[in-house]
Amino acid sequence: MTKLFRSKAFIGSICLVLAAAIAFLLLPRFYAAQSATVNVVRVTQDVPAGTVITSAMLTTAEAGAYGLPGKVMTSEAEVVGKVAAETLYAGEMLWQDRLMSEEDYIASEDARTKGLTNGMCLVTLELPSASSGIAGVLRAGYIVDVYECTKSEDASYSIAKCLSSMYVYDVLNSNLESLNDLEAKKDGASADDTTNYDLKPVYVIFRCTEDQAQTLIRLERVESLYLTLKNTEG
Repeated sequence: MTKLFRSKAFIGSICLVLAAAIAFLLLPRFYAAQSATVNVVRVTQDVPAGTVITSAMLTTAEAGAYGLPGKVMTSEAEVVGKVAAETLYAGEMLWQDRLMSEEDYIASEDARTKGLTNGMCLVTLELPSASSGIAGVLRAGYIVDVYECTKSEDASYSIAKCLSSMYVYDVLNSNLESLNDLEAKKDGASADDTTNYDLKPVYVIFRCTEDQAQTLIRLERVESLYLTLKNTEG
């Protein structure tokens, strides 16, 4: 048996079999894969990030399938109505990672900019009392109305609505911890968790215009700020 494996004729025959397998089986498949084509979606013009894509911006062209990304878009129907997650340039192919739904794009932009577009800003106020901040109910994302409560010389009180439908960006405790984050930790804690979760609202952060910020700051300075809950979904 050892002599057989050392035989030049045997080794040569093995090499011929391997060469035949490569020539008649592997190479045809390899070249077939290289020559295969697929229809891919391309943009016909530059498309800025954040643009909703329409059929007028698209064309379908044939391209070699070999080496194409697995997530390349092959149907215009899958693209129309999506939002460009980044700037797309004329002639480029499209794939899933470069497209988003409108809802996802808005959410990602809000997370990136904190919603501070078109002159919006964030302002932090210290609540004059627990009751003024709707006790322990107030959370980020809620919509509130803002009232001013002032005491007259005759000891009576005057109450007036100053701002409507204000968006609460976040609510913090005395340690500047977000109540939403603390609540999530508390909900995910084990039954034997002894952590004291301080969910008392002390500071509230509003997303607002500069004029609204001036009103809020004034109310904080005179300690006459009161909030009423209008909606739990911003």
